[in-house]
Amino acid sequence: MNTDGQATATQPAPTVGSPAATPPTPKHDRSGLGWRFISAGVLIPMVLATVFWLPPWSLLAFCGAACLAAGWEAIAVLAPCPAVVDPTERLVGTALTLAVGTGAALAARYLPLALAAPFPAVFLLCMLFLVLRPREITTFSHRAAALTFAPLYVGLGLAVYPTLRLLFVHGDRWVFTIMALTFLGDTFAYFAGRFLGRHKLHPRLSPKKTWEGSIGGLLGSATVLVTARLWYLPELPWLDVALLALLAGAVGQVGDLFESALKRSVGVKDSGKILPGHGGLLDRIDALLPTGLFVLGWGLARGLFIPLGR
Repeated sequence: MNTDGQATATQPAPTVGSPAATPPTPKHDRSGLGWRFISAGVLIPMVLATVFWLPPWSLLAFCGAACLAAGWEAIAVLAPCPAVVDPTERLVGTALTLAVGTGAALAARYLPLALAAPFPAVFLLCMLFLVLRPREITTFSHRAAALTFAPLYVGLGLAVYPTLRLLFVHGDRWVFTIMALTFLGDTFAYFAGRFLGRHKLHPRLSPKKTWEGSIGGLLGSATVLVTARLWYLPELPWLDVALLALLAGAVGQVGDLFESALKRSVGVKDSGKILPGHGGLLDRIDALLPTGLFVLGWGLARGLFIPLGR
């Protein structure tokens, strides 16, 4: 009966598999994938130009711009409440990220000092800033962590790429290789997880990632390194090809999981909206940041990089 006392027809309960019981397929997935390809189509030529064809300092400028965007996002993601971030603290954190990223690259001739010096500098500057401007005491520790960690996390991770190009023979090829093994590994992981994924990798940190996707990502990284060895890095030993495929690929996946955990801890899906279909810039470079540092350290330890002018 309805509210007017008239009989109403009883609707049968939807059965499993019926149109009413089947949730509609989200329309944004396909359009999001389309935006991903569009964004990639714009960014990839820009990156290739700065790596191979434009003067070496152009990559430093490009990474400086990335420091500004990703540093701005990282301060918000690491803040106690991402929806309400103090603008002054965000500006200071972003400026420190830019200073670390470009400063470490400019001083790269003094490796490893160039990578070590930002640590005490950032800590001391952040301590001074927060003591002079304490604001809310209950969030002091969170804000201190955000202001010190974000510049080192983003700045040092991005400083690797202009450092490689400015200092070493075939540095441009190494920059391309690191980027390619990271992004192709991510692409392989995405499609392997989408079509073959059955076993969750780490549900607490990233519920959608699977072991099958992780293995696919490592295969993608291996594909890039084998291609590099056969095509444009013939001096790279096969032992390093195998170990870098496994270790650098795994480091990139850890970086991805790490950023996912940061976002989940504060309840945000994306670090920003600067890249349509991808979210924020930090969402795209989360694997690049630790992978570049790892490959740089590996190459220096193994003597894989030849300094310019030698």
